[in-house]
Amino acid sequence: FSALGAQGLGTLWHRSPSALAQLGCGAAMAARAQMSLGRKLALGFSATTVVGGAGGYLMYKQRLKDNKSVTAEVFNASQNKEKMDAALAWVRKVAAQPASAPSGPGLEVFRYTTCPYCGKAKAFLDYYGIPHETIEVEPMFKSQLAPSGYKKLPQLRFGGDSGVWLVDSDEIVDALAEQVGAGAQLRDPAVQRWRRWARESLVRHITLNINKTLLSAWQGYGYIDAFDSIPLANKLFLKVVGAPVMYMVATKKTYPTLVKSGELHDGDDWQTVLRQQVDRFVSEVGISEKKPFHGGAKPDIADLDVYGVFQSVRGHAVYEDLLQNTSIGPWMARMDKLTGK
Repeated sequence: FSALGAQGLGTLWHRSPSALAQLGCGAAMAARAQMSLGRKLALGFSATTVVGGAGGYLMYKQRLKDNKSVTAEVFNASQNKEKMDAALAWVRKVAAQPASAPSGPGLEVFRYTTCPYCGKAKAFLDYYGIPHETIEVEPMFKSQLAPSGYKKLPQLRFGGDSGVWLVDSDEIVDALAEQVGAGAQLRDPAVQRWRRWARESLVRHITLNINKTLLSAWQGYGYIDAFDSIPLANKLFLKVVGAPVMYMVATKKTYPTLVKSGELHDGDDWQTVLRQQVDRFVSEVGISEKKPFHGGAKPDIADLDVYGVFQSVRGHAVYEDLLQNTSIGPWMARMDKLTGK
């Protein structure tokens, strides 16, 4: 209390002890009411999270079922062949002569910022200087994908509303690699080994670390606030429903998968294991000043896939920790420079 407050209470006591007693009772009742309100809010938030998470998990299970209804290969094969050939021919011209290449059909990349597979496709386009517009997809309802009818990301669209679609990160990179002179890498066992590590091991370890608690899963959706094109209600729904879903996916699906593979054991510190995985990439590839990339003097598809996965968590505490506590930093800085970061 301030001196003035203490003086006021003293005066009140001398004039009317009963009034002070009533004041004390009132204060106590107010404090209990405030505590009660706090408990109610906490319980309400917990209940909302549980209900939202349960409903979101059912949506997630249904989404997995929907995703399996049409494979990427079948979807891509259903596109207009003449338009697709023209789109890929434009990519080939851009890669060969970026300064003098003709204006293309218009290329849009549909993605989530935090999607590691989307990061792979984006890294490829950035490195090879293929002009494109990035469309951020709202993760829960995916209304931006209504024109394609395909449910998974990433997706490329050439030619706008009447154009053609190319979906799935590996399908995208493989198709474009043939156009930019990197087709031989697709048949290189060493390249394929680290591409597989990127899409399976690295993605899973990062997913686990990002979503290891409900709070960290909630924080992982903070990126969505930067996109004005996504309504506020959708953002709130995503955090209330999406965060618990990702926490459950990480702890109930990703964790057991890593344990079964032998890459993780009960009692392991997840952050330490992720650091070890990243250091293993650097050491086994032999990245150094003399060999700056997996591809040698310049990046190959393995470098681009690994880099793309990392970009899905760029700016997150997990990303910063890897820069500070592993040997990936110099390689990452070189990749940043070559992709225009």
